[in-house]
Amino acid sequence: MKSISILLADSLDIFRKGLESIVSENKELKLLGSAVSGKSLIKKFRKHPEAICIISSTIADLNIHEIMQKLKAVNNGVRVIVLTNSTEISHLNQSLKTGVKGYLTKTISESELIEAVNSVANGKQAFGKSISQLMIGKYADLAKNGSNTNRRQITKREREVLKLIVDGYTSSEIAKLLFISPRTVETHRSNLMNKLEIKNTAALVRYALEDADLS
Repeated sequence: MKSISILLADSLDIFRKGLESIVSENKELKLLGSAVSGKSLIKKFRKHPEAICIISSTIADLNIHEIMQKLKAVNNGVRVIVLTNSTEISHLNQSLKTGVKGYLTKTISESELIEAVNSVANGKQAFGKSISQLMIGKYADLAKNGSNTNRRQITKREREVLKLIVDGYTSSEIAKLLFISPRTVETHRSNLMNKLEIKNTAALVRYALEDADLS
């Protein structure tokens, strides 16, 4: 199986070296380089535009928006995972708007980081457990309060399915976890999308953050 190419960026030596160690020791991953600044990362990315970039929010020279703009100029399909100390909903919202694929707090475990990388490599979004819970909590408040009377309130089962979708599970995986059929999961997914008038998980996350006036 082909290994997943990785580029790292963190201004803090200790944290960056820790990430280097985790990536280098995992047989599924291939570390192509690490950087201490956004500009250095972009330079490395020009040589490896297929790599997944794991970027710390502590990068001092450029913010995430600026970094994403420059990375997209090289490869519009760039896949970025942000590691942050913040659980502010506004910071998450801003990062999602730039097109990042993963958003994790620095308190995650090694296994959670590897799982997130694999999810992003497979075309999914990835959020740390604390971030997922934050999003679901905000969304649940929105659904409970019924901010838009034209949208029907979601059911308890739909909310369970919603949480697992945002956590990155496939329909077949959700079916096993909830002891229902994959077809039933697809029905719940379709109902959610219809009720909220959205087309995909990324739009669902943005809706939960923006339509609830949380940005």
